[in-house]
Amino acid sequence: MLERIFKMALMAILAMAFLTSCVSSPTPTTTTTPTTSTNNGSLTTLVGDVPGLCDVVSFPFNVTHLALIGPNSASTVPINGSLANPPIIHVNLGCLRDFTTPLTMNPAKPGTYTTAYITLTEPQVFMFDPTILPPNPPINIPSFAMSPLKLIEVPVNPPLVVNKGAASVMQVDFDMLHMIQSITTDPTTLKLMVTATPEISITPITSAGSQGQGFGELDDLVGFVRSVTIPPPGNLSLYNGSFTLQLLSASITSPPLATINLTSSSQLYGFSELNQLDTDSFMEVDAYIDVDGNFVATYVEDEYTEAVPPVGITAPPTLAIIGPVMSLTRDARGNVTTFNLWARDVEPNDAFVIEPDTMVTVNLSSFTTYQYSARSTNFANLPFGPSNFTVGQEVIVHGLVILPKATSGSGAPSLPTTVTAYKVYDKLQSIQGSFSTLLTVAGDDKTGAFTFSPCAVMFQGTPVIVLTTNQTNFVNLSGLSSLSAQSGLPTLLVKGLPFFEQQAQTIYGVAVPAGTLVILAKQVHLLQ
Repeated sequence: MLERIFKMALMAILAMAFLTSCVSSPTPTTTTTPTTSTNNGSLTTLVGDVPGLCDVVSFPFNVTHLALIGPNSASTVPINGSLANPPIIHVNLGCLRDFTTPLTMNPAKPGTYTTAYITLTEPQVFMFDPTILPPNPPINIPSFAMSPLKLIEVPVNPPLVVNKGAASVMQVDFDMLHMIQSITTDPTTLKLMVTATPEISITPITSAGSQGQGFGELDDLVGFVRSVTIPPPGNLSLYNGSFTLQLLSASITSPPLATINLTSSSQLYGFSELNQLDTDSFMEVDAYIDVDGNFVATYVEDEYTEAVPPVGITAPPTLAIIGPVMSLTRDARGNVTTFNLWARDVEPNDAFVIEPDTMVTVNLSSFTTYQYSARSTNFANLPFGPSNFTVGQEVIVHGLVILPKATSGSGAPSLPTTVTAYKVYDKLQSIQGSFSTLLTVAGDDKTGAFTFSPCAVMFQGTPVIVLTTNQTNFVNLSGLSSLSAQSGLPTLLVKGLPFFEQQAQTIYGVAVPAGTLVILAKQVHLLQ
């Protein structure tokens, strides 16, 4: 009976949204950090992923509807699922292993909410497959069926309480690993066939009750600047100005647009004053959500100003392309000269230039510069250059995009899109694998090192050493010594900065053999 009440209330919401969309102005294409009013609260919805299958390179889909229902038929709609103009917010779980990004930021009706209904569309899976030979990319695109997709019912546990004039935050977690039900091969076509069932959990986040902590931290928000707000002289607010950051830019409509506030404690790289910040600048941001629901930056990296020519102007654009290195070529000195990158994300998104989830060829030169993001994570002060990355490593490339010329003749292989790299960033990433052996542990039980085996075939068995410090966050672990106490070889998700070291050396007091991938860990997460 209660379920029928929920569904009847939901249908009423959809009907009202449909009627409203028919008589009002079009749905805006962006949302922004909400402001509360005397009648409403605000609700920020975050989206993330618990770990998935090792060789899934990309898992994109669209979110087109999200409604919350309470036990007394109270309702609020963070994502307006009207039939006339539904939002299409693009999410890729391949980018969100142990990462979180905003999905929506809206006013919300006060009330207690116990159930959510979500609608997904166009799910796909891209899997690394080394048996596929060049010139084709080593990516297998299975026949993928996930059901249900429409009005997936998810309990909100514990219930979400939205109060008048107050901020609320909830976390939507997609469980990629447990979504996949079967992987088989069609005996006739030899094509992979994957079936899946949505596995989603929704959890309210409780504020820690102080401006410095609020609703928690967000690592590595990725997007580009839409606008800049410089405070007037004598500004008495908590913030030293702000900029709006376009997130999830592959969304067709309603991508989230977050206002990022700066304080005197915000660490700025690539610029020192807001008047130096250009629109279309690509940014990586660490932030927290304060008790009022505002995003406050702790770390901001202005990496490069992208340039997309206006419509009708035929000139190569400069874009940020983000994804894992699939293959590479080195010169006699061990420096990478060219590599193939799986374009999991493109910023600003322009499918007519680079379609997401395609391969691009990146050419490096003596003019290419190198840097690492998440600078505080590089506690060992390791350099990053053309010799310090390898297959499987995620990078961000800022460069000039050259579209291929058309091929002629049936069966002629398609030429790849090429990118002349101006700048390459070593990106914070999460790598799934198994703990092997504990190498060293200090008295604080946090500083030390262990060997690690990535489970993804893409890493090609490259030896890995994980270095930790007293600032490393341990999840489901008390510290390094508890790794050895686990039965078998525990499965971990290590979030950090990877550096490929071609020469044998000692790093942070640990002997590193030649040809080792060293991960400076921001977080070590034991998977249970």
